[in-house]
Amino acid sequence: MAVLLRNTFKAWIDRPPDAPARLVMVGDVRVPTDGWQARLTKRSPQGINPKILILDVNVQQPEGDAALEITTIPLHYEESPLQDEYGQVMIANGEGEIVVYVGRRH
Repeated sequence: MAVLLRNTFKAWIDRPPDAPARLVMVGDVRVPTDGWQARLTKRSPQGINPKILILDVNVQQPEGDAALEITTIPLHYEESPLQDEYGQVMIANGEGEIVVYVGRRH
């Protein structure tokens, strides 16, 4: 079971002067043993509101024995060029979801 660490999730749009705007999303997920893998993927199809980007946390448990050691896995997602001017990002892991507001960085 992967647990979304709510306070670690942040999203922003970076608008560098010499490159296209990009959305950056970071956060952490906690898993019960070492050896897990996790990543954020864009849900397809998206929801009905184009201003809310929906990302799924995909986790893969280790095969065989794994040390019983609670592990935190950093997650990262980027989208460039932007598909829309997102105002929120929803992160879902099948057991729950977190919604974060998208900030701006210039």
